[in-house]
Amino acid sequence: MFRSTLDHLACHCQGRLTVLDEETAPGSQATGGVADILYGTLLCQSCKERFPILQGVALVVPDVRGYLLHHIKGISKSVPEERIPKAFRKEYRSSLEELRALEEEHIEEDLESERVNALYLMNHYLSAKEMKKLEMRVIASVSPTIQEWIERYWDRGPMKVVSDWIPEKASVLELGCGVGGLYRRMPETTQRYLGMDSSFHSVLIARHLNFAGPFTGRLVHPTDLLFGNSHCEFRIPPPMPKSKGGLLTAGDFVVAEIDAIPARKDSFDVSVSLNAIDMLEEPESLVLAQSGAVKKGGWIIQSGPYIWHERIAKTLRARLPKGGSDSATAVEWLYSKNGHEITNRELHVPWLFFKHLRQIELYSVHAFVARKGS
Repeated sequence: MFRSTLDHLACHCQGRLTVLDEETAPGSQATGGVADILYGTLLCQSCKERFPILQGVALVVPDVRGYLLHHIKGISKSVPEERIPKAFRKEYRSSLEELRALEEEHIEEDLESERVNALYLMNHYLSAKEMKKLEMRVIASVSPTIQEWIERYWDRGPMKVVSDWIPEKASVLELGCGVGGLYRRMPETTQRYLGMDSSFHSVLIARHLNFAGPFTGRLVHPTDLLFGNSHCEFRIPPPMPKSKGGLLTAGDFVVAEIDAIPARKDSFDVSVSLNAIDMLEEPESLVLAQSGAVKKGGWIIQSGPYIWHERIAKTLRARLPKGGSDSATAVEWLYSKNGHEITNRELHVPWLFFKHLRQIELYSVHAFVARKGS
């Protein structure tokens, strides 16, 4: 975590966070003069809560113990056991032994899994041209239909639409940033970017790819499932330096929960969330989180394919006013009723998900811009 990131963070009680102890990454101050804290502890000056920094990733979550035990798969890939805070180390070790005994890789539901991150890596970082190179490198005969879909839709997805909507000279907060691909698409004049996600492994990858943060795991992608979920080395183009002094001084990524984001209230010009709202137990928690972080008159950008879990959809349907007939209308209503004016929208943005060389998925994404009322 960069020390400069503290200017934009706050405890969940809105108290000021300070660095209690730190171990700076070797050579991190050589680029832009910004210290990258590899290991350390953040302390809230108000409630005295403590938050660990592990492998450069700050865990600013309400329940540190619960987070460490629940996300042990992603954390254990890169963080030595002796680096886990001493108060939680015994339970962590026990849970890790249980996980290793199971030797089970959850696929779609587990955001810490290697395969899920591999799918998002392609979606966030590779263009249609680069996807074609990837295909031809790993197999001689590629499906012409899959090739056609990639050529037609890949570069027209929600990340392209959303990045085009971000105004210049803005401070940007992204909730559900995943592996951090949107950061590379920020306008060169962006004043500040802060990405937050609940997946430790995703944030670790995002910091590695954008800021050369430490990473000891593998970056791989799926091809033919005969050889396993993910096995081929990923080749991701290096980041292009920003015009305002380089990537290092322009942003950061931290671990956070959407229903308790550690951001200063009313401090960002723009809040972005891509394809996350339908994954939440309470969709309105995202609306409230974005609204709280953005200044009056600021902008909120939202997108999603709305693949609702039936339990969540049932709760949302019960709250809708009469006349709400589809998911797009429902989500726009959530933002409107919280005081935001919808100013721009696209109803059917194509979003391709490349599962492997014999499977590709096409989603229809609804995206819009809302302005926070003054």
